[in-house]
Amino acid sequence: MSFQETILVVDDDNYVRESLVKILHSVGYQTIEAADSKTAQSIIDTEFIGLAMLDIRIPGSSGFALMSYIQSRHPGVDVIFVTAYGDVETASEAINLGAYDFIQKPFHAYNVLLAVRRAVEKRRLVSEKRNYQGNLERKVKEQMLAMRLRNEEKLQLINNTINSLVQTLEAKDKYTEGHSRRVADSALALSARLGFDRREQEEIHLAGLFHDIGKIGVKESVLHKMGKLTPEEYENIKTHVIIGVKILDQIPQFKRIAKIIRHHHEFYDGSGYPDGLAGENIPIGGRILAICDAYDAMTTDRPYRSKLSVEQACAIIIRNQGRQFDSKLIEHFLRIVGYEAA
Repeated sequence: MSFQETILVVDDDNYVRESLVKILHSVGYQTIEAADSKTAQSIIDTEFIGLAMLDIRIPGSSGFALMSYIQSRHPGVDVIFVTAYGDVETASEAINLGAYDFIQKPFHAYNVLLAVRRAVEKRRLVSEKRNYQGNLERKVKEQMLAMRLRNEEKLQLINNTINSLVQTLEAKDKYTEGHSRRVADSALALSARLGFDRREQEEIHLAGLFHDIGKIGVKESVLHKMGKLTPEEYENIKTHVIIGVKILDQIPQFKRIAKIIRHHHEFYDGSGYPDGLAGENIPIGGRILAICDAYDAMTTDRPYRSKLSVEQACAIIIRNQGRQFDSKLIEHFLRIVGYEAA
């Protein structure tokens, strides 16, 4: 029992109370006395009581009723009954109702001190366990906060990496300036319309930002060529998806989006690259990027042609449904860009 806590002794018999107090004082416990239930309740509500020793018959109430009051208002306080009603049934009822121990009158000092010491030790262990759990919870919260801060730092580093790589690509190829962001925004809108969860939408958005990052490894002469590409030049362009995957695979957080990027030039009929996948075998993210990428490429100026109108670009997408694009996605995409077929 800590120095702030006291043992409450409740009994209407002055001799019994004085005897219990004398026994408890002999080993250093502090006590407060009460002769009735009302006084006991007042003490319980205003003092730091660690243990209550109650008679079963108390003026104004019963020991069981007082114990119920203690349990409801101060659940950490243990109760020991000290009573002349020492039959087995009474003792059993007391324990079943939540009493810590039961001492029969007339009592011996040894039995009183033994019961009190056990109650005090039990309270100490409960307190230590509570403190341990509190400290453990605090440490866990501190570790979680530290992990969250580290993750935020990693995310910031990743975002910086994204911006740096995209800016590097756009500096190399002025015709793709803003292209990656527009594709990313369209892909995000389409994935949201399709009911993707937040994580999937974020992955699609990142894949859109990075879908052309492999063009860093493509010859500038090919990227800037005004006329039609030769077969060798076209093969060089096609390598950008593999280069992009190799770049992103170096960053653990980007491995999931690397798969999307790898397949954003696959055609629905299987005639695309790099793996010639077809239909549902093409990851849904790749199918989404295929439409968004093609649309933005058609509606912006390129070295080899001027931009097409929204109507012209959408007509080409519709014409290529089932061949280059997933027909199930086209209707949703057209609504996103505000196009309505005649």
